[in-house]
Amino acid sequence: MKFALPTAHVGWFGQKFFLPCTALLLLTCSIPSLALYKCSVDGTMTYTDRPCGTQTLTLHADTSPRSSGSPDDSLRHEKAEIARLQKLREQRERQEQLIRDLAARGAAAQERKCKSLALQLRWREEDLRDANLKEARKARVRARRAAEKLAQECQ
Repeated sequence: MKFALPTAHVGWFGQKFFLPCTALLLLTCSIPSLALYKCSVDGTMTYTDRPCGTQTLTLHADTSPRSSGSPDDSLRHEKAEIARLQKLREQRERQEQLIRDLAARGAAAQERKCKSLALQLRWREEDLRDANLKEARKARVRARRAAEKLAQECQ
């Protein structure tokens, strides 16, 4: 589905500048900060989202979900989160190991193929040396093609 701007109400100028202006507006909107600063100015305590001098205490907002309030519930929640994170870490490690195994298997297959092509080239060169005048032209072509194939696959 193609996105089309409404042309009846916007006109050419609006069509041309609608998306850039919208993007600029979204970028300039302030995003709430997670840090909160406690400032003491002339004995008055204020809270802002920006640092306010040398007498500033940074408070970090707690974004973790709250439990019912009981320490046991909080501990249970933290243990569940640790178990979840551990499980994710183990899963990521298994995936990375699988990728390493596949890469090693691919490299081994490529090495076997290169050895096979080098052996075929050696045999073609031997055939060329042993060929009589009549067979020499065909043997030379086979040897050249074997060399090109080796160079293409194993460079």
